[in-house]
Amino acid sequence: MKIFITGGSGFIGKHLIPILGQHELLCLTRSVKDLKSGNKVQYVSGDLSNPKSYLPALEEFKPDCCIHLAWYGLPDYSLENNKINLISGINLVESLKKVGCKKIFAVGSCWEYGNAKNSLSESDSPIAPGVFAAFKTSLHMISNSICHENSINLTWGRVFFVYGPGQRQNSLIPSCYNSLKNGVELKINNPLAVNDFIYVSDVADAIRHLIELDNISGAYNIGSGQGKAVWEVVNCVASALNLPPIYENMPSSNEGNWANINSISECGWMPEVSLEAGIFNTVKAFEAI
Repeated sequence: MKIFITGGSGFIGKHLIPILGQHELLCLTRSVKDLKSGNKVQYVSGDLSNPKSYLPALEEFKPDCCIHLAWYGLPDYSLENNKINLISGINLVESLKKVGCKKIFAVGSCWEYGNAKNSLSESDSPIAPGVFAAFKTSLHMISNSICHENSINLTWGRVFFVYGPGQRQNSLIPSCYNSLKNGVELKINNPLAVNDFIYVSDVADAIRHLIELDNISGAYNIGSGQGKAVWEVVNCVASALNLPPIYENMPSSNEGNWANINSISECGWMPEVSLEAGIFNTVKAFEAI
């Protein structure tokens, strides 16, 4: 399969590209500097906000599938940056329509559910989603309309709290690691908050699995299917550093949400990496830097 990828040099993309070896890939990047093309991986320099910069390469490549991972500018969640990404995403779908691409996978976010609590299914209504989530939802709805009118299969993957080697340093796990490693007091606002933490290699594998299936479309949660409190994550980081638990005798909590993964499991995918194993791998990767 010939696959066009946006965001291939990002956090998830760096873990996804190596497991797509059986496919022919064309990856959009803002700069091809320091990127090595191979027999099945080629790069094109371009900018999603300027379709003319990548459309000629897209027309020549003629992709069977597109994996849209990019959302430029993060962690800038401003209205202006979201507007740029929304228009860029719509233009991408229009460009894919022009070149006859019949399968698109796009990354959504668990933030689309807003403040909805507990186990969340794809059909659940959001509660007070923020600006970033609203723009992601808008891209999903507009893309879905374009794809439906042009017989394109659109799969929307709502990724929950992905973590692992290569994530931003201000994220929870890298922050905990740096504080504990350097003997600095941890600053955790709400240790009882519950989220669905999913290891990045599992996310990459879920995307690979979905794009390799025939005739599927719609939204799919990509998560572990389990809610874990922040204090549990902190204790796992401490354990990976051979330190005693930071939190003890903590009460149970449902102050958050997690993915109902029945839909994607019915497609034959399940996560493989436990929170403990994933954090251990992540810490060891930090140690190796």
